Amino acid sequence: MKRVGFGVLLFAWLYGVPFLLIVGLMRRTSSPYMATHAAAQAFGATTDTILTAALLLNLAPVAGVLLARLVRDQYWTRHFVWSLAGMALVYLAVSIAGSVATAPLIGWTPADQEPAPRITQCIPISGGHGCPGG
Repeated sequence: MKRVGFGVLLFAWLYGVPFLLIVGLMRRTSSPYMATHAAAQAFGATTDTILTAALLLNLAPVAGVLLARLVRDQYWTRHFVWSLAGMALVYLAVSIAGSVATAPLIGWTPADQEPAPRITQCIPISGGHGCPGG
């Protein structure tokens, strides 16, 4: 129980990053039924937050290496140095997924199902344009 924080950091990276990426990418590729534009924006913002959190949590091995070297713990330094390769693989996989996607992974809002408003009256505008249909 000497360095419990290092174990928590490693397991948060090892299990948290794939979980957040899978959830975020599943949400990004789904086509949810959103009744309004505000609901579609909220769905997109939540998905962006999940994907951003996954990409930031993927930096945990760098922090682990720095902290383990700071306290001179060789055991955890070795573990986090090997985790740097996994970190690079995750970023490579996300960049490949982003390059083959039809829309950006972060910053995309799904379409809403809000109907277009029906025009019930015509207001003539200047410049010789009259109301359509009479």
